Amino acid sequence: MPGNRSAFNAAIKKGHNAAWDGQWKKAADEYRRALGEFPEEVSVRASLAHALEELGQWENAFHEYQQLAKMQPRDPVPVARMAVLLEKLKRPAEAAGAYLQVAELYLSTKLSAKAVEAWRRASELEPDRTDLHLKLAETYARGGQFAAAATEHIALARIYKKRGEDSKALNAARQAQTLDPRNSAARVMIEDAERMESAKSASLASPMGAAEKAALSRLAENLFEEPAAGPKDGADEQRHPTERPAISQIEVDALIAHAVDAQMHHRVGEAIEAYRKLLAAGIARPEVKFNLGLLYFETMRYDEAVAFLAETTTDHSLALASHYALGQCYRAQGKMDAAVEHFLQVVKIVDLGSVRREQADDLISVYEGLAESYAAKGDRAEAEKFSQALEDFLNSKGWEDKVQQVRRHLEALHTTDEQTSLAEVIEMPDSDKVLEALALSQEYMRREKLGAAAEECYHAIQLAPNYLPAHIRLAEIMVKQDRLEEASFKYQTLAELYMTRADLKRAETMYRHALAVMTDDVGMRSRLIDLLVQQARNEDALEQYLILGDTYARLGQAARANEKFTEGARLATRANITSPVALSLRHRWGETRLRQGDFKGALGIFQEIRQQSPDDERAHFYIVDLEFRLNQAPAALRDLEDLLTRYRDRREPQKVTAVLEALAQNYPSEQGLALRLADNYLALGAKDKAVTVLDGLGETLLSAGNKPAAAQVIRRIIELQPTQVEDYEKLLQDMGE
Repeated sequence: MPGNRSAFNAAIKKGHNAAWDGQWKKAADEYRRALGEFPEEVSVRASLAHALEELGQWENAFHEYQQLAKMQPRDPVPVARMAVLLEKLKRPAEAAGAYLQVAELYLSTKLSAKAVEAWRRASELEPDRTDLHLKLAETYARGGQFAAAATEHIALARIYKKRGEDSKALNAARQAQTLDPRNSAARVMIEDAERMESAKSASLASPMGAAEKAALSRLAENLFEEPAAGPKDGADEQRHPTERPAISQIEVDALIAHAVDAQMHHRVGEAIEAYRKLLAAGIARPEVKFNLGLLYFETMRYDEAVAFLAETTTDHSLALASHYALGQCYRAQGKMDAAVEHFLQVVKIVDLGSVRREQADDLISVYEGLAESYAAKGDRAEAEKFSQALEDFLNSKGWEDKVQQVRRHLEALHTTDEQTSLAEVIEMPDSDKVLEALALSQEYMRREKLGAAAEECYHAIQLAPNYLPAHIRLAEIMVKQDRLEEASFKYQTLAELYMTRADLKRAETMYRHALAVMTDDVGMRSRLIDLLVQQARNEDALEQYLILGDTYARLGQAARANEKFTEGARLATRANITSPVALSLRHRWGETRLRQGDFKGALGIFQEIRQQSPDDERAHFYIVDLEFRLNQAPAALRDLEDLLTRYRDRREPQKVTAVLEALAQNYPSEQGLALRLADNYLALGAKDKAVTVLDGLGETLLSAGNKPAAAQVIRRIIELQPTQVEDYEKLLQDMGE
């Protein structure tokens, strides 16, 4: 329904007057009143956002500008205000992202100067974002501002220098010098970078450098192969079946030779052009795509680099370098989540190559947990720290040997079912010293010198407080020292830390270790249940509910036991689980209700069990027993007859006798029970037992004043002709029957 226009206009007028007088709270109240009538009025929402900003209510103002941005998606002003507010709220990464949106909006309206200003502000907030400096450099160069463009390339060179990416730093400095030959900073950086690149070129330490050399070699080798009638070394394998090469084999070889030579001699533009011609001709070899991706990466054309490198991650010989280059591309673009995902793939490939086949599945699971952990945390600084540590490691001399050395250390320390990943070691400071301390700790444990083992653990923790395997080892030592409460607390703390890292598998392992130490810790078991339910592992959760309820029952806390059995049974119902564990839970639930005296509630539970599991004899017996307790004798006898018929059909007379004896003992006045028990004894040939049962029933009926029923029972005894038949005949006469 449309709002009240008069009320709207009155509120607007009061709001504007208040704003004019600097009464921002009153202005905001009036603007809200106006929006209550017409929520889609853009100008009023803008006024409200401004008033809230003046009041210092930045979060609320930000929300209003968000609404404005949705209402006017092509207007850069609301997004610009959002960026300013994000700065005030100390959220620089988000502010930088908002400024990037502002720049794109200004570009769409041909306001390039304003776009440049937005990019500049974003680059000030996130100075290590290479994509921002690249955008600025390109824009300045197109506008003829070559000195400004050179300055941005110098900024890029410094970022790469700081990251240890010397070849990219050198390339950026060269571009700066091309744009501004008099730029002294560019000249100095080029001289320094060339010296460092020259020193490194002999080793080709990084995976990317080694893969590039291998890819170039494979392409060069292709030139010396004899022509064949079929596809040549996979060159045609990726062409579309209906396509034909656009050029001859001689021209293909010439292009490959030119591309390889240009790339090796750092003529990047020529190499890119040659590779593009090869792809256009249908030569889609992995080496061509990989080298083209590297060249685009080197020239900071990251989107194009990503497109080609993503196609080579499945090639066994290029996968490691492709993931590594993709990680660097995404990092340069400020997309740290994607960067970490690919960097983790790099370490996983390296690590899996160093373990035994039977360990691979566990290790893969560890890396999946790490990836989920980084994605869940969304911590840009943590992701940047990890990616930098990885780059430093993979650019170090002899990193392949270090991998084997680290893996040997980890294998020596491996005492539980949990694998430790290379990734966790790479990002750890003083990793050599930490692993050495843990190795000593293990040796002391082997010699039963637990005090010394603990000291080495404390030393490792002091060096790397966040390296959780050291804490796990300390907890193991505490258990051996019989410091069970401390060990349990340590495991619990570790579980919570793994939870914050979103590593649910390891969190579960720590909870289980803690419960192995302190079995009756109901709080810990409850947290384990929550963790299992969170992962939809309902069957495992039901097992823990069963243990938890039994624990409360053993501790004499019947109400809490009932509560946990109830929760478990309801979970089983929601998840439609009818396993033995679920059945046991429902039984415990019913039995707890029974012990609490809630006979009606217990009966309902056991009836539900019988409905789900018709063959459950235990539930069937409880139903009969509870119906007698609740004075529902006709129903009890019907259900009893069903149970007895089942036993008779299966030829299990001992069960018939046991059930009837138990019920008759509990409910001696129930005539139907006694008669059935007597008939059962007679069928088994135990006449004396039948007489005893009937005699007891007769006495019970006489005591209750029910002479007719008692007489009927006595006549039944006389028919059986027991030894004392005369006594029963005389009793019947005395009764006047």
